[in-house]
Amino acid sequence: MKIVLTHTYFLEEDENEKLIMKPHPPLGLLYLSAHLKRNKVDVDVYDATFASFSGLIDYLDQAEPDIIGIHCNLLTKYNVLKLICYCQKNEITSILGGPDASTQIDEYLNFGADIIISGEGEEPLLAVLKTLQTNTKNELFDIPNVSFKTIEGTIVNNGLQASRHRLDDYPFPDRRAINLDKYLDTWESHHGQRTISLITARGCAFTCKWCSHSVYGFTHRRRTPANVVQELKILIAEYNPTHLWIADDVFTVNTHWLRKFQKLMQEENIYLPFECIGRADRLDEDIVMLLKELGCYRIWIGAESGSQKILDAMSRKVSKSQITQSRQLCKQYGIEYGIFVMFGYPGEELEDIYDTIEFVRDLQPDQYLTTVAYPLRGTKLFEEIQDQIIYPSGWTDHLQRELEIKNRFIRPLYSYAIKKTASEYRKRQLSRSNGNKIKQVYHSLRSVYCDYRIKQLVNVRTG
Repeated sequence: MKIVLTHTYFLEEDENEKLIMKPHPPLGLLYLSAHLKRNKVDVDVYDATFASFSGLIDYLDQAEPDIIGIHCNLLTKYNVLKLICYCQKNEITSILGGPDASTQIDEYLNFGADIIISGEGEEPLLAVLKTLQTNTKNELFDIPNVSFKTIEGTIVNNGLQASRHRLDDYPFPDRRAINLDKYLDTWESHHGQRTISLITARGCAFTCKWCSHSVYGFTHRRRTPANVVQELKILIAEYNPTHLWIADDVFTVNTHWLRKFQKLMQEENIYLPFECIGRADRLDEDIVMLLKELGCYRIWIGAESGSQKILDAMSRKVSKSQITQSRQLCKQYGIEYGIFVMFGYPGEELEDIYDTIEFVRDLQPDQYLTTVAYPLRGTKLFEEIQDQIIYPSGWTDHLQRELEIKNRFIRPLYSYAIKKTASEYRKRQLSRSNGNKIKQVYHSLRSVYCDYRIKQLVNVRTG
């Protein structure tokens, strides 16, 4: 069997990312490739990031695979659907994985996908490929985490089973299967640094209601520090990176692990600046000191809201004071502090929106990113508000992030809230540094105008 693993994210189609230009390789596919090759399965990876859909099709026309494994997330659905149609037309077996597929199994199978793998992919994918050597795609019974259709068209879900494997048992990602230099060159040309990504853990045991746990569940499994250091030594020798992106859901969970990691890094004389994601309640002075010693130059925190009421509704289990304290600690030790901010969470009122605007202004993070809440399948938030979700069109014509929620403010209000946040943040920043007075006036006027527009829209609700 000829097997190809791919994804359908094309940087050229992402206008926001084209402004930022910080792409990262598909580590999930590279882990799958490495695992299959270790088990004597011949597999190719087509990395679509710097390609186009037509380029992907040209490659597949030439490769003529029997099976295509496709990673699906909420950004790539439309291209995934086109690729499923290609597979049907060319009698290629399509195997889907990733968070979007595993939470919309019936929809993808009814559209035409052949097999869906939920959860961690290495073991079920290997089992499926071995079974397909003797059975048809309609006879995949008893393989955990696998869904498919019988010959009669009945959907079968074999049930979920958590992986029993230690992460150290898996081989390192098969980075040689793609052209990693394209990523390094892009980072270097746009940001002056050669950034490479890796993970030290899988999963997140925290219970934020809006966050998807569809792949790893509410688990947190960590590689040993020695295993991570071994991978880093290989990466340094082969790719000469200058910076790291540690892509864990939460890197700052375990102080004991960080101490062991720092000790080994020091013994191996490895020092690479890195950024990561943490939590405010997992950033005491000991951890911040360890991060600084390890080379952390930026940490991202899910601040999400400046309203404690909304933080509690999200089940964040973090207080505003903890966020403020972690910001002060990072500033004290010279670590940049970035935050994620979310507007539009169910139950948020105008007072909560202004609390968030003022919180970001006063906190003065080094960077912040904003989004408007949307209900992802498989999350506690989705379960709580299923009857309030507005579907704008048929399943094939919308992404999950486009779903609206009844009785909350309309999108333009959140757009003005985000603009007001930016002006209040910038105005405070300029005043502290005795910056350009004209710019201060501009942001003051824009903030007032946003207030005016918010007041005009405050009585308009969705649904």
